[in-house]
Amino acid sequence: MEDLTWKIASAAAAALAAMGASKIAEIGWRLATGNEAPREDDDEAALVSLVVFAAASAAVVAIAQRYAIRSAKKLWKPASSATQSSKA
Repeated sequence: MEDLTWKIASAAAAALAAMGASKIAEIGWRLATGNEAPREDDDEAALVSLVVFAAASAAVVAIAQRYAIRSAKKLWKPASSATQSSKA
């Protein structure tokens, strides 16, 4: 049960980090270029801008998820050890 709970908690942390990082990437793109972030369904978006934005936003999301999972692990260890000691 403990393993399943951790998997749910870490998935939630990663998902929240991804959502926030995506928004940050869009805002950063707007500040850097003065244009809205390109969308793959936009016929007028240049392929180069699509690729650059995809790479930059993927990097921001990966970094955010890494630190979100690390933080979740740090918070999880004390909480899980306290739960185990109360069961004993």
